[in-house]
Amino acid sequence: MLKQLPNTLTLLRLVLAPVIAWAVWQAYAMAESEGQAWAVWAAILFVIAALTDLFDGMVARALDAHSKFGRLIDPIADKALVGLPLIAISIVAERVQWPLWWAIGLSTGVIVTRDVTMTWLRMTAKDGEGARVSQLAKWKTAIELVAVAIPLVLMAAPSFASGFVVSDAMRIAWIGFLAIAALLSAYTAFQYFTAKN
Repeated sequence: MLKQLPNTLTLLRLVLAPVIAWAVWQAYAMAESEGQAWAVWAAILFVIAALTDLFDGMVARALDAHSKFGRLIDPIADKALVGLPLIAISIVAERVQWPLWWAIGLSTGVIVTRDVTMTWLRMTAKDGEGARVSQLAKWKTAIELVAVAIPLVLMAAPSFASGFVVSDAMRIAWIGFLAIAALLSAYTAFQYFTAKN
């Protein structure tokens, strides 16, 4: 039973990804007080989901509970947790006209396209797994998770710090970080393709 715990944590992350994306959308679609409650939920659920990414690997190693299913579903859950909230954030950014909203959309497009392509390649590989996830790709995922966490925390911050206002400078700094994550995402895809040839 305990050997199933890593996969259970991974599946929880996969389930939470669309819920977080929906909460992000609701945070901007609802009236201010209700929207702020959704923003807080989006941030809390994201932290929980991100922690499952940390703990599923630790538990799998501690219990020696490695499986082909786990190796396949773990990167898919990571990609969903990054991609779905980013898509929601990108749509919101365009609708409310954040500064450099197009750069958010472009960075999100690079990350999501790379992740969908890599998932497809892994799922269609002869062994059903494709190439193992590289160490750099693991760092890339961690950076992407931080890039998603930043706007979620900024959205929720007014609930915890009265009078807190997200400035354009904060958003622009975050967009720069997101762009770095997108470049790293593209680079790891390039590494994968050049290693295959």
